[in-house]
Amino acid sequence: MFPSALTSDQVAALAGVPVETTTPLLSVDVANPAHAVSPILPGLMFEDINHSGEGGIYAELVQNRSMMASDTAPVHWSAVGGTTLALDTATPLNAALNRSLKVVLPSGTGAGNRAGVANDGYWGIPVRPRTTYTARLFAKASRRIGPLTVAIESADGSTVYASARVPHIGTAFPGRPFELTLRTGSRTPVAGDARLTVTTADPAAGGETLWLQHVSLFPPTHNNRPNGLRVDLMEKLIALKPKFLRFPGGNFLEGNTIATRYDWKNTIGPVWERPGHMDDAWGYWSTDGLGLLEYLQWVEDLHAQPVLAVYAGYSLKGAHVTGDALKPFVQDALDEIEYVSGPVTSTWGARRAADGHPEPFPLEYVEIGNEDWFDTSGSYDERFAAFHDAIKAKYPHLKLIATTSVTSRTPDLIDEHYYLAPSAAQASTHKYDNRDRGSTKVFVGEWAAQEGRPTPDLNAALGDAAWLAGLIRNSDQVLMECYAPLFSHVRNNVWATNLIAYDNLTSYVSPSYWAQHMLTSRLGTTVLPATARALPGLATVATRSGNRLYLAVVNSGTEKVNVPVELKGLAKGVRRQATATVLTGPARTTTNTLAEPDTLVPRTSTVTGAAASFASTVPPLSVTVLELVLT
Repeated sequence: MFPSALTSDQVAALAGVPVETTTPLLSVDVANPAHAVSPILPGLMFEDINHSGEGGIYAELVQNRSMMASDTAPVHWSAVGGTTLALDTATPLNAALNRSLKVVLPSGTGAGNRAGVANDGYWGIPVRPRTTYTARLFAKASRRIGPLTVAIESADGSTVYASARVPHIGTAFPGRPFELTLRTGSRTPVAGDARLTVTTADPAAGGETLWLQHVSLFPPTHNNRPNGLRVDLMEKLIALKPKFLRFPGGNFLEGNTIATRYDWKNTIGPVWERPGHMDDAWGYWSTDGLGLLEYLQWVEDLHAQPVLAVYAGYSLKGAHVTGDALKPFVQDALDEIEYVSGPVTSTWGARRAADGHPEPFPLEYVEIGNEDWFDTSGSYDERFAAFHDAIKAKYPHLKLIATTSVTSRTPDLIDEHYYLAPSAAQASTHKYDNRDRGSTKVFVGEWAAQEGRPTPDLNAALGDAAWLAGLIRNSDQVLMECYAPLFSHVRNNVWATNLIAYDNLTSYVSPSYWAQHMLTSRLGTTVLPATARALPGLATVATRSGNRLYLAVVNSGTEKVNVPVELKGLAKGVRRQATATVLTGPARTTTNTLAEPDTLVPRTSTVTGAAASFASTVPPLSVTVLELVLT
């Protein structure tokens, strides 16, 4: 059956009819492949922007669990039962979390009057029925009290959805956090505005003081990892079948200052021993619970490979380091590479093993810095050379990616970024067609057509599809590509246009997600020469794997277009039945939302009429992929 979203005219046209004319014409040379499709072409780029990590794919539900997000107030924490709250630097948990939440309990505590604190999460704590949550916390009191109740409850405190108790709290922080299991019942309603409370009703606690640190709550996570990732977002990424994950950014890598850069050594080990840092590039606190090991496990769960970006001595407000002052940062990069890929007999490989992953992670690509064309001092040539020489000396097999042009050394790839208007993206489908094939290969590490908020509309998706068709067509030059940004929380949409959006309960994918899924999941291993004559406004790419031929056509115009197709060099013929997958909508501004996530989705149908010469009419404002079977 044809998709119901298509009109009867579109159905008849896509079925294909033999044609005599050769002008206009899309001619595909089936017998003489142009080059192989890069085996690592489609990937993902991640940085913590728009609450992509904190409050996003990192599944922690408590905001400011470490009490480190503000120096002046315990933000996201509120009093329950008349308590007095303050940050206490005189009572640290450890050297990393060097303050705690001081909770002075009122004298009336007990006798049915509970007292404690509540956390509002990331715009509420999400609750679902029949769900198991894991809470962890450190607590101590001025005298032995108990029990301490940890609960997920409604915003007004009138309904308790799940709770568990710590029987007694002593006068010193324990060596490891208390861990509790909270289970919601079968009749628990779905809610996004719950809160987490930590309270006591012990009469002996009245007038006493309670100190809290690292108060954490996790829902079920992908692959049940204890410090893991949000299930629905991971499932959407896995469906894209990416070949790599580039991390940790982006501006998040550099920070506005050297002090607020991504310092990987502060992101490993027990999460309650990680100090966190201000994500000042995007305006909120990072616990660094999503640390280096978690990124690597994420890559492992994607069945992909890491593209590791290392800090290269430049931060966004212009601070940069050269000469001898750069040496510690070069050593940090060498240590980081060893943590990722070194044997357990190495210093940092042993540390990785101690953190729970003895097996080294495969590593092939390392990116030196990020967008260093912003460094007006011109120091990147020197900085890249220092990192290049040190890394190549110890790890000669690694491929190094430069973030802007350099003359001091020859990088293996150069990272190019493009954020374009949809019309410019559509027009740029041929950008790499005539590139010097002997020049440095390209990693298009960030790209996106900019229209739609918080996710692209159909017009942007058409620009993205046309651009991606050009990257695939030139994947002998563009070896790797990844769209950016990847995520946005709908309540923190700082960067307007992002691939996937969500609140704390649900998520949805954009038309651009579907356009990319269509082009990269229906992709051959070799690019076929394809010449479009008298077909203005269309972007095309043809690939082949064995007897499967994939022909993608992007029509950014508002009129349907008849596309005569000629398959040259056929050894035999083409099976009459083919498959057509189409993404289209009624207007350029049509899009998906949390409320209506499936407004634009691809529709796949079986069509008939394929032959050595046939015609296919593509709908207006559409991405179409035809899958033909050669006989």
